[in-house]
Amino acid sequence: MNDERHDREVIRQLEDERYTAMLRKDIATLTRLLNERLIYMHSSGVTDTKESYVDGLRSGLWNYRRIERSDVRIEVQGDIALVFAKLAIELMSNDKLKSFEARVLAVWYRKRDGWQLTAVHSGALPPSP
Repeated sequence: MNDERHDREVIRQLEDERYTAMLRKDIATLTRLLNERLIYMHSSGVTDTKESYVDGLRSGLWNYRRIERSDVRIEVQGDIALVFAKLAIELMSNDKLKSFEARVLAVWYRKRDGWQLTAVHSGALPPSP
């Protein structure tokens, strides 16, 4: 049980690091955290690879202004960690300001040299009335 608690804390720290890197466009950190075989499903349904996601950040396709997380739950099962959360995001994309909420599942995989993000699947939530 203690190892699982430790793993959850490691994943929590990696998630903090990832979201900070997204906001700062810290490509070096993202390159380290993202698995080469990453599949990133955006809430719009668009899917990216590691390369296309990093290129989108680098080119300015996504300029994250704010990312707030809530309802975070981390489940560790062996070498797999599942992170469930609700996000409130504000970003500039194609010169348009977009604000939305989404539910997200992030999947981390433990390799010999540490954890890497392997998959993200997010679904947009309807706007609040």
